[in-house]
Amino acid sequence: MSEFKYVAVDKTGKTVKGIISASNKNEVHTILEKKGLYPLEIVERKIPKIKLNLQFISRRIKDDELILFTSELATLLQSGLTIVDALQGLYEQEENPYLRKIILQIKEDIESGTSISNAFKKYPRVFSPIYISLLSVGEATGRLDKVLDGLYQYLDRDLESRRKISSAFAYPKFVVFVVTLVVVFMLSFVLPRFVSMFASSGAKLPTPTRILLNVSNFVRLKWYILVAIVVVVYLIYRIIYSTPKGRILIDQLKLKIPLFGRISKLGSLSRFVRSLALISGSGYNILEGLLIASNTSDNAYIINEIKNIVNDIQAGESLSESLSHRSFFPKVMVQMVSVGERSGLLDTSLTRLADLWDKSIDFTLKNLASKIEPTLILILGVIVGFIALAMYLPMFTLPSLINK
Repeated sequence: MSEFKYVAVDKTGKTVKGIISASNKNEVHTILEKKGLYPLEIVERKIPKIKLNLQFISRRIKDDELILFTSELATLLQSGLTIVDALQGLYEQEENPYLRKIILQIKEDIESGTSISNAFKKYPRVFSPIYISLLSVGEATGRLDKVLDGLYQYLDRDLESRRKISSAFAYPKFVVFVVTLVVVFMLSFVLPRFVSMFASSGAKLPTPTRILLNVSNFVRLKWYILVAIVVVVYLIYRIIYSTPKGRILIDQLKLKIPLFGRISKLGSLSRFVRSLALISGSGYNILEGLLIASNTSDNAYIINEIKNIVNDIQAGESLSESLSHRSFFPKVMVQMVSVGERSGLLDTSLTRLADLWDKSIDFTLKNLASKIEPTLILILGVIVGFIALAMYLPMFTLPSLINK
């Protein structure tokens, strides 16, 4: 297919310009006539080969780009444009070559008669199941602009929440990495040179020094054993994690890590509850909503719990009843769901619950540094203190050696 620039006029005499992908000029002429446009000029767009190759350099769409695309599409539809015209406008201004290509292909599919949700569904790596499901609802109800606006707000909140949690984990990871690097450097290079002058004298080194020296020798001379252990442990982890039961077990253990496990749990539950609220508020029944919303979680244990809830509901229980006999889900969730079921405003109750958990996460993250720093400082102090003790203890034996 080639791209063609066109200049046409509509029924009111207004000049319209744009770009269409087609096999030839005759096909462009036919497409324009179906849209009620009368072509004045059709010119094939010559694209340099280098530019074509650039389309395949980046095959990833960032979260920010997807959120911006969703927001702009919602805005254009709310202003009265058709989905095809809105996509055409977004295609012309998009800078990411991969997303630009996807927008064009979606527009062409819709023009050829494919439904909007099916056109988007061809790109599962870009548009999630919840995205596609809500597009289907918006298309069926004629409220596509409102659905897209809700999707934009959901994606924006979700990204903000994930970034906050990621930032919270980044600090301790960085500190542990730096401490490990410093300790390895001292054991491998500094300690052997510092202690060698005492060891050459024949004097008996203090116990802490001998322990640290043995560790240093092991790190320097038998480092391959450490590498082998790390590789074996990682392979065992990957093998276990690749099995359904192993993944559920490991993800469950991750949620039990002090402090960080609670943040991960609240973050996952908040995303799940907010997506369930969005889906149920769009007209899906609770079973379909649960299955679609479960895809927003990257924790296998939580997904398994949701599937168990689906089984309970299929057996005749209500959502609140199923949640009540599962200890994993907080009691406040059971209460809010129960209120939502009785009032018929489940989506509203779930949205408020997600807001409550987001505030709890924000509060926890703000106090995270004050809770982690003392522990990290204590661990760092013990490690550095032991190394310093091991290095300086031999100095106390130096005067007696000189007198001899």
